[in-house]
Amino acid sequence: MKLLTPLLLMLTSMLSGQLLATPLKVGVSFAIPPYVIEGENRGIELDLLKAAFAGSDYEPSFEFLPLERTFRLFESGKLDAIINVRPGMVDPHILTQPVITFHNRIFTLRSTHISTLDDLQSKRVTAFQRARIILGGAFATMANQNPHYEEVAKQQVQVHQLMRGRVDAVVLEERVFYYYLDQLIATAQAGEHYERNQVRQADLFPPTVYHFAFRTADARNLFDKRLEAMRQDGRYHQIFAAYGATP
Repeated sequence: MKLLTPLLLMLTSMLSGQLLATPLKVGVSFAIPPYVIEGENRGIELDLLKAAFAGSDYEPSFEFLPLERTFRLFESGKLDAIINVRPGMVDPHILTQPVITFHNRIFTLRSTHISTLDDLQSKRVTAFQRARIILGGAFATMANQNPHYEEVAKQQVQVHQLMRGRVDAVVLEERVFYYYLDQLIATAQAGEHYERNQVRQADLFPPTVYHFAFRTADARNLFDKRLEAMRQDGRYHQIFAAYGATP
């Protein structure tokens, strides 16, 4: 019985730690690989979160939702944290330090050339949710005046629509667009043929720096501290590299 005591103590300690861990419900937008890969519960941003809270008193879990709904549930207190937040979208006191930078582009087929936002005015355009807010006043004006503009929750749909000629332009983050395009190229059906060189991109937007938001200062401060440590020791870059990307 004496031989079993250390093992029992260790198991008891582990069980107590699991029971005492504070659940952390994180709202994440689905369909934004390589940042969030829903079916595999991983991605650059999910891996950053998991690494930041590893060995802590918090146990993060992910709620995969449309972007608009993540904000509503967070504001109503049903989520403990959300990703991809810009200053001005929520109370600034609950934001983390900058976490990640997105590069939004306008993608068209080679036959369509976009040099200014005015060129989109008469085009069939789809964009990610909240693009009107995120991409600035000139873009919002175009979107509000264009009867053929819409915002969609699933970015995969945008890529398919463009390549199949159902829209003239899509507004999407660069890494997300090419992730889905490469997927479409690899799974093309009989009679379909897609290549990267069929696409033209216009770089009309400045980089978008995103923060995360936490309802409690303790969770936010811990995340900030751990994230900074990951930047210093190289783990931040390693997580990006695992997905063929650089920060």
